[in-house]
Amino acid sequence: MSNPIRYDPLLVRAVSAELRAALQGRSVQPQPVFDRDISCALALEGGLTLRFDLHPRRGWITLASTKVREYESTKVRDDDPDLSARVVRVSAPVDERLLRIDLHEGGRFRGGKRSLVVELHTNQWNVLLIDSENRRIVSALRARDAGGRSLKPGAFYHPPAPARRILPDRPRDELWQAWISALGPLPPADRPRELVRRFAYASPLNAAALLDRAAQIDDTALLEVAFERWWEVADGDDAGAFILQTKAGPQPYPMALDGVESVRAPSILAAMETIAAAAPAEVEEEKAGPDLLAPARRKVAGAEKRIERLREEMAGVGEADRLRAQADLLLAHLDWAEPGDASVVLPDFDGGEVTVELDPKLKPHENAERLYDEARRRARAEARLPELLEAAEKELERWSGAVEALERGETPVWVEGALRRVASKETRVTPQPGERMPYRLYRTSGGIEVRVGRSSKDNDRLTFGHAAHADVWLHARSVPGSHVVLRWAEDGAPPARDLEEAAVLAAFYSKARTSGTVAVDWTRRKYVRKPRGAPPGRVSIMHAKTVFVAPDPAVEERLRAEPG
Repeated sequence: MSNPIRYDPLLVRAVSAELRAALQGRSVQPQPVFDRDISCALALEGGLTLRFDLHPRRGWITLASTKVREYESTKVRDDDPDLSARVVRVSAPVDERLLRIDLHEGGRFRGGKRSLVVELHTNQWNVLLIDSENRRIVSALRARDAGGRSLKPGAFYHPPAPARRILPDRPRDELWQAWISALGPLPPADRPRELVRRFAYASPLNAAALLDRAAQIDDTALLEVAFERWWEVADGDDAGAFILQTKAGPQPYPMALDGVESVRAPSILAAMETIAAAAPAEVEEEKAGPDLLAPARRKVAGAEKRIERLREEMAGVGEADRLRAQADLLLAHLDWAEPGDASVVLPDFDGGEVTVELDPKLKPHENAERLYDEARRRARAEARLPELLEAAEKELERWSGAVEALERGETPVWVEGALRRVASKETRVTPQPGERMPYRLYRTSGGIEVRVGRSSKDNDRLTFGHAAHADVWLHARSVPGSHVVLRWAEDGAPPARDLEEAAVLAAFYSKARTSGTVAVDWTRRKYVRKPRGAPPGRVSIMHAKTVFVAPDPAVEERLRAEPG
């Protein structure tokens, strides 16, 4: 299904102007709330919420007063949101379908400068939070690879390629010459397509209206009238707001178009709100798709990572031969190595030297046998790589198609069963009715749930009974304290602010809570293990990273989602 609202540069320019007037200088949330129904919400002072609803069946942008707004996956409370940032600028690049909202948070994030970038290109709608200092993506509504760009947290942000069309910033005579040279020689019926290709702010929505009779009759005078019409639109301010009744459905637009029925609206945002309110009920009743969309996207991300790893292994084919050659050398020079050596330098069969890494716990002949064993294992793995790579590529194609279908509101018959089988293998995370929860409940500024263990035994119950394998697990380093679980199932690290707040909770609920700065380790829950015979609460972790935070009772109180 096509998008109900079509964005072209003229509409984006008008939306930018309205948002600039409404938002600039206002206090705002520093971190947007991304929801699994493909929407983004940003709380502002005065009880307002800016919402980008970018599901392929919707597409509207609304600015509404609301105290508590229910979303598919979380509840955003607007009565006391964190409004520590301020909107300093709202803009739209010339002749582009891209909005940029610049935020400043007073130095909390290395200068405190971030930008909310809204990409409104056909079939590629997205919202990304960008660190303005290093141009890295902090978080994304739709984390993915698209058009040669990586739109995932941690990646450098590269905007879409610019349109590079003729802009109304030249002298009139020069623009007229470009206009008549491009459109004059063409048959009138071909002029709308060339207008869209060559001239700024022209689009399939407005091309016929801009050309009018010049798209039907070959007359230079009519082309000059069309030129004046285009120049006024491209170089002028958007002075109106209308709802066009197009064949594809109601369309907000900053100008009325000849030949298209329209009604005037108070503003573009008001027009979108009217269209949203009148949307068919089926648009709102999409429970199955969003429920399946997030895990389907994780399957795509998993397949992409598997392909990347397999290609790296393919690039290293030949490792089995190298290990076998080292084993041959070591076996031929056993007397050159001594028990306890970590390595030995041996002459190779071509007159050079080779350094062979050894296990100090093994004797020289045992090290040779170890190398032969490793070579055989690598050879078996290398033989399977082409088959595994082909299977991973088919899996990526399969799940990418599923994601595209789910985003259109369609559910392939095989998807629900496949994801249900995956879900059945996951650790239980949903509490049973009447069950005493082994954790305190918090919610970060970005709306992500955090669970904090109540005691040593509760720590084990939380980590191994109430956390999914993909969740983020945190603990203050080298001191007793609570296990902390940040509910995060997406690929890549969680947003920096949410991770920092979860780390503050880990530091606060530890023996180091009176320290000025506390090191907090974090990793995925799947890398946390319970050693055999270990006392309650003691675990071992792998692949840990560390953040440094200050225990802050005010943060603990602000994030609390239930009475302490």
